[in-house]
Amino acid sequence: MKKNLLGVKVALLMANGFSEQDMTTAQKALIEAGANVRIISPENGLVNGWDGSGWGHHFAVDAQLSTALGADYMMLVVPGGQRSIDKLNLTGHTKRFVSSFMTAGKPVVFMDDALHLLILTDNIKGRTVAGPAQMGDVVMQAGGLWDDSGLYVDGNMMTGAVTDENRRDFVSRIMDHFASQMEAEQAA
Repeated sequence: MKKNLLGVKVALLMANGFSEQDMTTAQKALIEAGANVRIISPENGLVNGWDGSGWGHHFAVDAQLSTALGADYMMLVVPGGQRSIDKLNLTGHTKRFVSSFMTAGKPVVFMDDALHLLILTDNIKGRTVAGPAQMGDVVMQAGGLWDDSGLYVDGNMMTGAVTDENRRDFVSRIMDHFASQMEAEQAA
C-alpha cells in the first residue's frame, strides 16, 4: 500500500458511544497509509465504542479534548455515533477544536451523524453536506446546503452517510480526499 500520509498527524475526535466500526475502519486505513493517528476525547484514559447494539471495545485516549489544539494536527476525522455526538456537544472545547480545523482549511471528515457537530459548532452555514437522509431538513434550517448523493466533498470537508454496506468505500474515499488535500498543499 502507498504510504501517502506518512507522518501526517490525524486527530480522531470521539467520546463514549462512538461508532466503533466507523472508527476502526478509518483508523486502520489511515495507519496503513502511514498516518500518525491520535484519539482526542473528553474521556479520561479510555473511550468506549458502540458496536451496533451494545458497548464495544475501549481505546486509549491520546489527548484530552480540553487541552488538545487543532494546530497540532493536519487532519480531523469524526466517526458517527449519536451517544458520542451528544457528549461532545456538552463541552465548549468541541467547538474550539473543530472550528480550528475549519478556520484553517484543514481536511476534515464527518462520518454519518457526526454531521451534527457541524451544526452544533456553527460551522454549517453556506457549506454543502451529505449525510443520513433524516438530517436534510435540520441542515437546511441551520443554514447549510443539502446534497442527496450520500457523500459530498465541499472544499476541505467531506461528509456523508455511512452504512455497513458502504463503510469500506466511504473510508476509501476519505483516503482519496486526504491524499488529494496533501497533494494540493504540497503543490502550493
